[in-house]
Amino acid sequence: MPLQLSIADPSDLDALTACQFSAFYPHEALHDIIWPGPPSPENLAKCKARQQAWMKVDGHTTYLKITDTDTGAIVAGAKWCVYEEEPVRPERLMVDWYGEEGSAERAFAQELLDEFHGRRVKRMKGPHCCMDALLYLDNTTILELWTERCAVLDLCFCSPTHQHQGVGTQLVQWGTRKADEMGLQAFVEGTLTARRLYEKNDFVVTENVKLREDTWAEKGRIEYLFMHRPARTT
Repeated sequence: MPLQLSIADPSDLDALTACQFSAFYPHEALHDIIWPGPPSPENLAKCKARQQAWMKVDGHTTYLKITDTDTGAIVAGAKWCVYEEEPVRPERLMVDWYGEEGSAERAFAQELLDEFHGRRVKRMKGPHCCMDALLYLDNTTILELWTERCAVLDLCFCSPTHQHQGVGTQLVQWGTRKADEMGLQAFVEGTLTARRLYEKNDFVVTENVKLREDTWAEKGRIEYLFMHRPARTT
């Protein structure tokens, strides 16, 4: 089954969103907070709409797709944001999609995302390429720490039916080539299962992060790997 990498267009978002959920739901807890399941038509439509809104604000998004040319199906995807100049940062992202307003679930999601991104921006100083969810704290904090060109991989996923066929490598290397062309270091906040993929592409683990392990123990462990790839030139 030939698998082809190409740049997606807006008409591909429905298929990409469904593929994203097939890769992460229900076993990745952090994904379920940012993109709540189950993958019902209503939830998929909400996630697609939020992606479209975020991409419009960002203005520097490239969505990639991997297509099975035998069937025409999209079987993997990634969302890269490449900034050739200092990016414009929005205000702090307020969670309005998880739990009811004023609920413990909403407070949990907000605390978790604040910690998640606060930890990231503390580490990512200077020019870099990072792979992660594009979430921000207040504008002042971001502009103080993150003032150079960068590339961000917001999402990277593959359908379970097409794993272990090299599609992850294609999606990662599209961005690392961009980083190398621009002379940027790279970071990734990756799942435990994706560790080998990133290490094969010269990322090294700098921290095994466990979010809200004490204060929200009943929610289960939310764990990921913070990884770094030094800058290089081509």
